[in-house]
Amino acid sequence: MSLQDLLPLDENQIDTVTTVVHQWCKFHRVPIESGRGRVAMTTAVSLAIGGEHSSQALAEALGRSMRIEQFKRPVE
Repeated sequence: MSLQDLLPLDENQIDTVTTVVHQWCKFHRVPIESGRGRVAMTTAVSLAIGGEHSSQALAEALGRSMRIEQFKRPVE
């Protein structure tokens, strides 16, 4: 993910996305710099762009998406 991916988001949305991803990574004991951490960040940005704006809704959507994602890719 690059900074360009964040351009469609306003400052509040960026804060929400980063907070949710940090919480998800901490809960799942996944380093944010790892492949799964990057997938979580990219997924959260996509969800926020798609309309998930509250922290709770974004966290729930990220959790669902990452559970599906684990079946697509092997765990690191």
